[in-house]
Amino acid sequence: MKKTLIVLIALVFSVRCAHAQQLHCGTSEKMQALLAADPQLELVRQDIESFTERWVEEHANDAHRAVITIPVVVHVVYKTAAQNISDEQIQSQIDVLNEDYRALNADVSGVPSVWTSRVADCEIQFALAAQDPDGFLTNGITRTETTVSDWGGSDNVKYTSQGGKNAWPNTDYLNIWVCNIGSGLLGYAYQPGINAALDGVVIGYRYFGRIGSLSASYDEGRTTTHEIAHYLNLDHLWGPGGSNASCTADDGVSDTPKQTDPNYGCNTTFPHLTCGSSSVNSDMFNNYMDYGNDDCLFFFTNGQKARMLAALNGPRAAILDSEALIPGEVGIDDQLLSALSIYPNPSTGIVSIRLDKGVNTLTDIRVLDISGRTVFTQSSVNLSSANHAIDLSELSAGTYVLQLSSSNGSASKRINIID
Repeated sequence: MKKTLIVLIALVFSVRCAHAQQLHCGTSEKMQALLAADPQLELVRQDIESFTERWVEEHANDAHRAVITIPVVVHVVYKTAAQNISDEQIQSQIDVLNEDYRALNADVSGVPSVWTSRVADCEIQFALAAQDPDGFLTNGITRTETTVSDWGGSDNVKYTSQGGKNAWPNTDYLNIWVCNIGSGLLGYAYQPGINAALDGVVIGYRYFGRIGSLSASYDEGRTTTHEIAHYLNLDHLWGPGGSNASCTADDGVSDTPKQTDPNYGCNTTFPHLTCGSSSVNSDMFNNYMDYGNDDCLFFFTNGQKARMLAALNGPRAAILDSEALIPGEVGIDDQLLSALSIYPNPSTGIVSIRLDKGVNTLTDIRVLDISGRTVFTQSSVNLSSANHAIDLSELSAGTYVLQLSSSNGSASKRINIID
Protein backbone atom coordinates (compact mmCIF):
# COMPACT_ATOMS: atom_id res chain seq x y z
CA MET A 1 0.00 0.00 0.00
CA LYS A 2 2.81 2.40 0.93
CA LYS A 3 4.58 1.64 -2.35
CA THR A 4 1.36 2.28 -4.31
CA LEU A 5 0.87 5.60 -2.54
CA ILE A 6 4.41 6.68 -3.41
CA VAL A 7 3.81 5.81 -7.07
CA LEU A 8 0.57 7.79 -7.10
CA ILE A 9 2.25 10.84 -5.50
CA ALA A 10 5.06 10.63 -8.05
CA LEU A 11 2.54 10.43 -10.89
CA VAL A 12 0.61 13.47 -9.67
CA PHE A 13 3.86 15.38 -9.23
CA SER A 14 5.01 14.49 -12.75
CA VAL A 15 1.69 15.63 -14.25
CA ARG A 16 1.90 18.92 -12.37
CA CYS A 17 5.48 19.41 -13.52
CA ALA A 18 4.50 18.66 -17.11
CA HIS A 19 1.82 21.34 -16.93
CA ALA A 20 4.20 23.78 -15.27
CA GLN A 21 6.66 23.26 -18.11
CA GLN A 22 4.06 23.81 -20.85
CA LEU A 23 4.67 26.84 -23.00
CA HIS A 24 1.98 29.34 -22.26
CA CYS A 25 0.66 32.88 -22.65
CA GLY A 26 1.93 35.42 -20.12
CA THR A 27 -0.89 37.96 -20.42
CA SER A 28 -2.72 37.11 -17.18
CA GLU A 29 0.48 37.22 -15.12
CA LYS A 30 1.60 40.48 -16.72
CA MET A 31 -1.76 42.19 -16.25
CA GLN A 32 -2.07 41.02 -12.64
CA ALA A 33 1.42 42.35 -11.87
CA LEU A 34 0.58 45.77 -13.34
CA LEU A 35 -2.73 45.93 -11.48
CA ALA A 36 -1.03 45.05 -8.19
CA ALA A 37 1.57 47.78 -8.72
CA ASP A 38 -0.82 50.52 -9.84
CA PRO A 39 -4.20 50.95 -8.06
CA GLN A 40 -5.14 53.64 -10.59
CA LEU A 41 -4.96 51.08 -13.39
CA GLU A 42 -7.59 49.01 -11.60
CA LEU A 43 -9.98 51.98 -11.83
CA VAL A 44 -9.14 52.47 -15.50
CA ARG A 45 -9.81 48.81 -16.22
CA GLN A 46 -13.12 48.96 -14.35
CA ASP A 47 -14.19 51.92 -16.50
CA ILE A 48 -13.19 50.02 -19.66
CA GLU A 49 -15.17 47.00 -18.54
CA SER A 50 -18.25 49.14 -17.80
CA PHE A 51 -17.99 50.74 -21.25
CA THR A 52 -17.57 47.31 -22.86
CA GLU A 53 -20.70 45.92 -21.20
CA ARG A 54 -22.75 48.95 -22.30
CA TRP A 55 -21.43 48.91 -25.86
CA VAL A 56 -22.04 45.19 -26.31
CA GLU A 57 -25.60 45.53 -25.00
CA GLU A 58 -26.38 48.59 -27.15
CA HIS A 59 -25.02 46.97 -30.33
CA ALA A 60 -26.33 43.46 -29.80
CA ASN A 61 -28.54 43.64 -32.89
CA ASP A 62 -26.12 45.36 -35.24
CA ALA A 63 -25.81 43.78 -38.67
CA HIS A 64 -22.61 43.74 -40.74
CA ARG A 65 -20.25 46.65 -40.22
CA ALA A 66 -17.42 48.07 -42.29
CA VAL A 67 -14.29 45.93 -41.96
CA ILE A 68 -11.68 47.55 -39.70
CA THR A 69 -8.02 47.41 -40.78
CA ILE A 70 -5.44 47.71 -38.00
CA PRO A 71 -1.97 49.05 -38.93
CA VAL A 72 0.82 46.80 -37.65
CA VAL A 73 4.51 47.39 -37.07
CA VAL A 74 6.66 44.32 -36.37
CA HIS A 75 9.84 44.99 -34.39
CA VAL A 76 12.28 42.12 -34.96
CA VAL A 77 14.83 42.14 -32.12
CA TYR A 78 17.52 39.55 -32.75
CA LYS A 79 20.92 38.31 -31.63
CA THR A 80 21.28 35.35 -34.03
CA ALA A 81 20.49 34.94 -37.70
CA ALA A 82 17.66 32.53 -36.86
CA GLN A 83 15.99 35.18 -34.70
CA ASN A 84 16.17 37.72 -37.55
CA ILE A 85 13.12 36.25 -39.26
CA SER A 86 12.41 37.02 -42.91
CA ASP A 87 9.95 39.49 -44.38
CA GLU A 88 8.15 36.49 -45.87
CA GLN A 89 7.68 34.89 -42.45
CA ILE A 90 6.27 38.17 -41.15
CA GLN A 91 3.86 38.43 -44.08
CA SER A 92 2.75 34.85 -43.45
CA GLN A 93 1.67 35.92 -39.95
CA ILE A 94 -0.35 38.83 -41.35
CA ASP A 95 -2.02 36.35 -43.72
CA VAL A 96 -2.90 34.07 -40.79
CA LEU A 97 -4.44 36.96 -38.86
CA ASN A 98 -6.54 37.99 -41.82
CA GLU A 99 -7.85 34.45 -42.19
CA ASP A 100 -8.51 33.86 -38.50
CA TYR A 101 -10.22 37.18 -37.75
CA ARG A 102 -12.45 36.88 -40.84
CA ALA A 103 -13.26 33.15 -40.29
CA LEU A 104 -11.59 32.38 -43.63
CA ASN A 105 -9.27 29.73 -42.18
CA ALA A 106 -9.84 26.31 -43.77
CA ASP A 107 -9.85 24.48 -40.43
CA VAL A 108 -12.88 26.42 -39.15
CA SER A 109 -14.82 23.45 -40.55
CA GLY A 110 -13.58 21.48 -37.52
CA VAL A 111 -15.76 23.45 -35.06
CA PRO A 112 -18.20 21.08 -33.29
CA SER A 113 -21.71 21.40 -34.73
CA VAL A 114 -23.22 22.64 -31.45
CA TRP A 115 -21.16 25.83 -31.84
CA THR A 116 -21.18 26.50 -35.58
CA SER A 117 -23.86 29.18 -35.16
CA ARG A 118 -21.53 31.02 -32.76
CA VAL A 119 -18.56 31.23 -35.17
CA ALA A 120 -17.76 34.88 -35.91
CA ASP A 121 -16.35 36.79 -38.82
CA CYS A 122 -14.87 39.47 -36.58
CA GLU A 123 -14.71 41.98 -39.48
CA ILE A 124 -11.19 42.91 -38.40
CA GLN A 125 -8.11 42.67 -40.59
CA PHE A 126 -4.46 43.66 -40.38
CA ALA A 127 -1.85 45.26 -42.64
CA LEU A 128 1.79 46.21 -42.23
CA ALA A 129 2.19 49.96 -41.86
CA ALA A 130 3.20 51.98 -44.94
CA GLN A 131 4.10 55.17 -43.05
CA ASP A 132 6.42 55.48 -40.05
CA PRO A 133 5.93 57.94 -37.16
CA ASP A 134 8.00 60.58 -39.00
CA GLY A 135 5.82 60.35 -42.10
CA PHE A 136 8.30 58.39 -44.21
CA LEU A 137 7.66 55.27 -46.23
CA THR A 138 8.06 51.98 -44.34
CA ASN A 139 7.41 48.32 -44.96
CA GLY A 140 6.06 48.04 -41.40
CA ILE A 141 9.11 46.13 -40.14
CA THR A 142 11.99 47.32 -37.95
CA ARG A 143 15.10 45.27 -37.25
CA THR A 144 17.25 45.73 -34.15
CA GLU A 145 20.39 43.71 -33.45
CA THR A 146 20.90 43.17 -29.73
CA THR A 147 23.38 41.63 -27.32
CA VAL A 148 20.55 40.12 -25.24
CA SER A 149 20.42 36.33 -25.63
CA ASP A 150 17.13 35.69 -23.82
CA TRP A 151 14.64 38.35 -22.70
CA GLY A 152 13.31 36.22 -19.84
CA GLY A 153 9.77 37.42 -20.54
CA SER A 154 10.87 40.98 -19.75
CA ASP A 155 9.37 44.19 -21.14
CA ASN A 156 12.94 45.42 -21.67
CA VAL A 157 12.57 44.30 -25.29
CA LYS A 158 10.34 47.38 -25.71
CA TYR A 159 13.09 49.85 -24.85
CA THR A 160 15.96 50.88 -27.12
CA SER A 161 17.98 51.82 -24.04
CA GLN A 162 17.75 48.19 -22.82
CA GLY A 163 18.82 46.67 -26.12
CA GLY A 164 15.31 46.39 -27.55
CA LYS A 165 13.21 48.73 -29.68
CA ASN A 166 10.96 51.58 -28.55
CA ALA A 167 7.30 51.32 -29.42
CA TRP A 168 5.84 53.37 -32.22
CA PRO A 169 2.84 55.45 -31.01
CA ASN A 170 0.17 53.06 -29.79
CA THR A 171 -2.58 55.38 -31.02
CA ASP A 172 -1.47 54.73 -34.62
CA TYR A 173 0.09 51.27 -34.60
CA LEU A 174 -0.34 47.82 -33.15
CA ASN A 175 3.23 47.15 -32.00
CA ILE A 176 4.43 43.54 -32.20
CA TRP A 177 7.87 42.60 -30.90
CA VAL A 178 9.34 39.30 -32.17
CA CYS A 179 12.31 38.06 -30.16
CA ASN A 180 13.78 35.20 -28.13
CA ILE A 181 11.09 35.73 -25.51
CA GLY A 182 12.23 33.19 -22.88
CA SER A 183 10.63 32.35 -19.51
CA GLY A 184 8.55 29.50 -20.98
CA LEU A 185 6.32 31.97 -22.83
CA LEU A 186 4.82 31.70 -26.28
CA GLY A 187 3.86 35.35 -26.12
CA TYR A 188 1.98 37.96 -24.13
CA ALA A 189 0.01 41.15 -24.61
CA TYR A 190 -1.45 43.93 -22.52
CA GLN A 191 -5.14 44.74 -22.48
CA PRO A 192 -6.30 48.34 -23.06
CA GLY A 193 -5.59 51.03 -20.49
CA ILE A 194 -1.91 50.50 -19.77
CA ASN A 195 1.19 52.67 -20.27
CA ALA A 196 1.71 53.47 -23.97
CA ALA A 197 5.39 52.44 -23.87
CA LEU A 198 4.38 48.88 -22.87
CA ASP A 199 1.35 48.56 -25.11
CA GLY A 200 1.37 45.85 -27.74
CA VAL A 201 2.21 42.19 -28.25
CA VAL A 202 5.40 40.15 -27.75
CA ILE A 203 5.84 36.81 -29.55
CA GLY A 204 8.66 34.26 -29.55
CA TYR A 205 10.37 34.08 -32.92
CA ARG A 206 9.72 30.31 -33.20
CA TYR A 207 5.95 30.82 -32.82
CA PHE A 208 5.43 33.67 -35.30
CA GLY A 209 3.90 33.03 -38.73
CA ARG A 210 3.63 29.73 -40.56
CA ILE A 211 6.87 29.55 -42.54
CA GLY A 212 10.44 29.46 -41.29
CA SER A 213 12.09 27.52 -38.47
CA LEU A 214 9.12 27.07 -36.15
CA SER A 215 8.06 24.95 -33.19
CA ALA A 216 6.29 21.76 -34.25
CA SER A 217 3.26 22.52 -32.04
CA TYR A 218 3.06 26.28 -32.65
CA ASP A 219 3.74 26.64 -36.36
CA GLU A 220 0.52 28.09 -37.76
CA GLY A 221 0.56 31.61 -36.32
CA ARG A 222 -2.19 31.07 -33.73
CA THR A 223 -0.06 32.43 -30.85
CA THR A 224 -0.29 35.88 -32.43
CA THR A 225 -4.01 35.43 -33.12
CA HIS A 226 -4.46 34.67 -29.40
CA GLU A 227 -2.30 37.53 -28.12
CA ILE A 228 -3.86 40.19 -30.36
CA ALA A 229 -7.25 39.15 -28.98
CA HIS A 230 -5.91 40.04 -25.51
CA TYR A 231 -4.79 43.40 -26.95
CA LEU A 232 -8.42 43.77 -28.08
CA ASN A 233 -9.61 43.08 -24.52
CA LEU A 234 -10.42 39.37 -24.48
CA ASP A 235 -9.58 37.18 -21.49
CA HIS A 236 -8.83 33.47 -21.47
CA LEU A 237 -11.88 31.21 -21.44
CA TRP A 238 -11.35 30.46 -17.74
CA GLY A 239 -11.25 34.15 -16.85
CA PRO A 240 -8.47 36.62 -16.04
CA GLY A 241 -6.68 34.45 -13.47
CA GLY A 242 -4.56 31.33 -13.74
CA SER A 243 -7.25 28.81 -12.78
CA ASN A 244 -11.00 28.60 -12.18
CA ALA A 245 -11.41 25.47 -10.09
CA SER A 246 -14.68 26.70 -8.55
CA CYS A 247 -16.18 27.60 -11.97
CA THR A 248 -17.08 31.06 -10.66
CA ALA A 249 -14.76 33.15 -12.84
CA ASP A 250 -15.90 34.33 -16.26
CA ASP A 251 -14.36 35.79 -19.40
CA GLY A 252 -17.14 38.35 -19.81
CA VAL A 253 -18.46 36.66 -22.97
CA SER A 254 -21.99 35.24 -23.02
CA ASP A 255 -21.47 32.49 -25.61
CA THR A 256 -18.25 30.90 -24.32
CA PRO A 257 -18.87 28.23 -21.65
CA LYS A 258 -17.04 28.42 -18.36
CA GLN A 259 -14.12 26.05 -17.82
CA THR A 260 -11.74 25.33 -14.96
CA ASP A 261 -8.31 25.46 -16.61
CA PRO A 262 -6.50 25.68 -19.94
CA ASN A 263 -6.55 22.75 -22.35
CA TYR A 264 -3.10 21.87 -23.69
CA GLY A 265 -2.06 19.83 -26.69
CA CYS A 266 -4.77 18.73 -29.08
CA ASN A 267 -7.99 17.68 -27.39
CA THR A 268 -10.13 15.50 -29.68
CA THR A 269 -12.59 14.29 -27.04
CA PHE A 270 -15.88 16.17 -27.31
CA PRO A 271 -17.58 17.05 -25.08
CA HIS A 272 -14.91 17.81 -22.47
CA LEU A 273 -16.82 18.93 -19.40
CA THR A 274 -15.06 20.76 -16.57
CA CYS A 275 -17.77 23.26 -15.58
CA GLY A 276 -20.70 22.36 -17.80
CA SER A 277 -23.15 19.45 -17.74
CA SER A 278 -24.05 19.12 -21.45
CA SER A 279 -22.25 19.17 -24.78
CA VAL A 280 -23.19 22.77 -25.51
CA ASN A 281 -21.40 23.73 -22.27
CA SER A 282 -18.27 21.72 -23.00
CA ASP A 283 -14.91 23.41 -22.69
CA MET A 284 -14.51 25.33 -25.96
CA PHE A 285 -11.06 23.84 -26.51
CA ASN A 286 -10.93 24.78 -30.21
CA ASN A 287 -11.40 28.46 -29.40
CA TYR A 288 -8.42 30.74 -30.02
CA MET A 289 -8.48 31.81 -26.36
CA ASP A 290 -7.60 28.36 -25.04
CA TYR A 291 -4.04 26.93 -24.95
CA GLY A 292 -4.20 24.13 -27.52
CA ASN A 293 -1.66 23.48 -30.25
CA ASP A 294 -1.99 25.74 -33.28
CA ASP A 295 -3.64 23.11 -35.49
CA CYS A 296 -6.38 22.57 -32.90
CA LEU A 297 -7.54 26.22 -32.54
CA PHE A 298 -10.17 27.28 -35.07
CA PHE A 299 -12.47 30.12 -34.11
CA PHE A 300 -13.75 33.16 -32.23
CA THR A 301 -17.40 33.47 -31.14
CA ASN A 302 -19.88 36.25 -31.81
CA GLY A 303 -19.61 37.30 -28.17
CA GLN A 304 -15.84 37.58 -28.40
CA LYS A 305 -16.23 39.61 -31.58
CA ALA A 306 -18.54 42.02 -29.78
CA ARG A 307 -15.98 42.60 -27.01
CA MET A 308 -13.19 43.21 -29.52
CA LEU A 309 -15.31 45.67 -31.50
CA ALA A 310 -16.18 47.42 -28.23
CA ALA A 311 -12.44 47.89 -27.65
CA LEU A 312 -12.03 49.35 -31.14
CA ASN A 313 -14.90 51.75 -30.52
CA GLY A 314 -13.73 52.65 -27.02
CA PRO A 315 -10.24 52.40 -25.50
CA ARG A 316 -8.61 51.52 -28.84
CA ALA A 317 -10.68 53.90 -31.01
CA ALA A 318 -7.72 56.20 -31.76
CA ILE A 319 -6.17 53.59 -34.06
CA LEU A 320 -9.19 53.92 -36.38
CA ASP A 321 -7.96 57.42 -37.29
CA SER A 322 -4.38 56.31 -37.95
CA GLU A 323 -2.79 57.34 -41.25
CA ALA A 324 -0.19 54.59 -40.94
CA LEU A 325 -1.57 52.69 -43.96
CA ILE A 326 -1.13 55.68 -46.27
CA PRO A 327 2.29 55.37 -47.95
CA GLY A 328 4.66 57.92 -46.44
CA GLU A 329 7.02 60.35 -48.10
CA VAL A 330 9.67 58.59 -50.12
CA GLY A 331 13.12 59.11 -51.54
CA ILE A 332 16.18 58.02 -49.62
CA ASP A 333 18.81 59.06 -52.13
CA ASP A 334 18.49 62.65 -53.42
CA GLN A 335 20.44 62.00 -56.63
CA LEU A 336 18.35 59.02 -57.64
CA LEU A 337 15.10 60.64 -56.58
CA SER A 338 15.72 63.87 -58.49
CA ALA A 339 16.67 61.88 -61.60
CA LEU A 340 13.69 59.50 -61.49
CA SER A 341 10.85 59.94 -63.98
CA ILE A 342 7.72 57.79 -63.95
CA TYR A 343 4.95 58.22 -66.52
CA PRO A 344 2.12 58.07 -67.05
CA ASN A 345 1.13 58.31 -63.41
CA PRO A 346 -1.73 57.45 -62.89
CA SER A 347 -1.47 54.56 -65.34
CA THR A 348 -3.78 51.85 -66.60
CA GLY A 349 -0.91 49.38 -66.26
CA ILE A 350 2.11 50.11 -68.49
CA VAL A 351 4.52 52.37 -66.61
CA SER A 352 7.69 53.86 -68.10
CA ILE A 353 10.69 54.56 -65.86
CA ARG A 354 13.77 56.62 -66.67
CA LEU A 355 16.76 58.03 -64.80
CA ASP A 356 17.79 61.42 -66.15
CA LYS A 357 20.69 63.77 -65.31
CA GLY A 358 23.40 61.35 -66.34
CA VAL A 359 22.73 58.84 -63.57
CA ASN A 360 24.06 55.49 -64.84
CA THR A 361 23.46 52.50 -62.65
CA LEU A 362 22.04 49.00 -62.68
CA THR A 363 18.91 49.09 -60.57
CA ASP A 364 16.59 46.56 -58.95
CA ILE A 365 12.89 47.46 -59.30
CA ARG A 366 10.27 46.48 -56.76
CA VAL A 367 6.59 47.43 -56.51
CA LEU A 368 4.74 47.11 -53.19
CA ASP A 369 1.05 47.31 -52.42
CA ILE A 370 -0.36 49.34 -49.53
CA SER A 371 0.07 46.40 -47.12
CA GLY A 372 3.80 46.24 -47.90
CA ARG A 373 3.54 43.05 -49.96
CA THR A 374 5.87 42.86 -52.99
CA VAL A 375 3.76 42.49 -56.16
CA PHE A 376 6.38 43.03 -58.88
CA THR A 377 10.17 42.70 -59.15
CA GLN A 378 12.89 43.05 -61.79
CA SER A 379 16.63 42.83 -61.19
CA SER A 380 19.65 44.60 -62.70
CA VAL A 381 17.80 46.94 -65.03
CA ASN A 382 19.76 49.72 -66.79
CA LEU A 383 17.63 52.85 -66.51
CA SER A 384 20.21 55.37 -67.74
CA SER A 385 18.34 57.85 -69.96
CA ALA A 386 16.42 55.12 -71.85
CA ASN A 387 12.76 54.47 -71.09
CA HIS A 388 12.10 51.15 -69.40
CA ALA A 389 8.51 49.87 -69.38
CA ILE A 390 7.07 47.61 -66.71
CA ASP A 391 3.68 45.95 -67.07
CA LEU A 392 1.47 46.29 -63.97
CA SER A 393 -1.79 45.72 -65.79
CA GLU A 394 -2.60 42.63 -63.73
CA LEU A 395 -2.67 44.65 -60.51
CA SER A 396 -5.91 45.91 -59.05
CA ALA A 397 -6.62 49.64 -59.16
CA GLY A 398 -5.04 51.44 -56.22
CA THR A 399 -1.93 53.09 -54.80
CA TYR A 400 1.43 51.32 -54.96
CA VAL A 401 5.03 52.20 -54.16
CA LEU A 402 7.80 51.77 -56.73
CA GLN A 403 11.23 51.26 -55.18
CA LEU A 404 14.60 51.44 -56.91
CA SER A 405 17.68 49.98 -55.26
CA SER A 406 21.22 50.18 -56.60
CA SER A 407 24.81 50.42 -55.47
CA ASN A 408 24.38 54.22 -55.59
CA GLY A 409 21.47 54.26 -53.19
CA SER A 410 17.72 53.86 -53.35
CA ALA A 411 14.62 55.89 -54.06
CA SER A 412 10.86 55.37 -54.01
CA LYS A 413 7.80 57.04 -55.44
CA ARG A 414 4.09 56.40 -55.29
CA ILE A 415 2.32 55.23 -58.42
CA ASN A 416 -1.41 54.91 -59.00
CA ILE A 417 -3.01 52.20 -61.09
CA ILE A 418 -6.46 53.01 -62.47
CA ASP A 419 -9.05 50.99 -64.36
